[in-house]
Amino acid sequence: MSYNPGEYWKERGKVYKQNFKYDKNFKLQEEILTDYLKKYSFSTVLEVGCGFGRVTRLLLSAFPQIKEYFAFDLSPHQIENAKLNIQNVNTRKEKIEFMVSDIQSFQSDKKYDLVIASEVFMHVLPSEINEVIQKLINYSNEHVCNIDWYEEKPPKKAESFNFIHQYEKIYRDIPLVKKVNRIPIVKKGLLSKVDTKQSIFHAILNR
Repeated sequence: MSYNPGEYWKERGKVYKQNFKYDKNFKLQEEILTDYLKKYSFSTVLEVGCGFGRVTRLLLSAFPQIKEYFAFDLSPHQIENAKLNIQNVNTRKEKIEFMVSDIQSFQSDKKYDLVIASEVFMHVLPSEINEVIQKLINYSNEHVCNIDWYEEKPPKKAESFNFIHQYEKIYRDIPLVKKVNRIPIVKKGLLSKVDTKQSIFHAILNR
């Protein structure tokens, strides 16, 4: 059966939260993401494919300067879980909105300082990834970040819903992009190493 992202994630979204297991990889991902974003200034955020609000909660907790946060996901169940997940962190006066939508259908007349997608692009079909990234660039004032699976030598076999895209090349081929950073989500210790096989890709725009 061919992979249909909309159908697949609407079904998986019904049980994703209850099956989710927080581990050292997610912890490291969150630590590196927040440390990295502290270098930059942003007060409005658009989150693409917010799921049950794990990154939503993280950013709202870590960055008190956020004044407006808009998040969407194609799963109604995930959106309801995201609303519940941020209830006890929504103590400031920021404007927070959620919407059920896929990337292709999403429309807005606003631009945001930061557009972010965590583990979303890796599920976008190769035939659609360029168009999706270009669309999200158009909604950003300055920063676009995605956190996704990335290996220099990808495995020969992968799940039907997982793809490695050449994000740096895709971003650099867009005229509005001034610079692209890739930050591997890896932690090296004296006796151990945590390699999530993920990277943060950060496109800085020339607005």
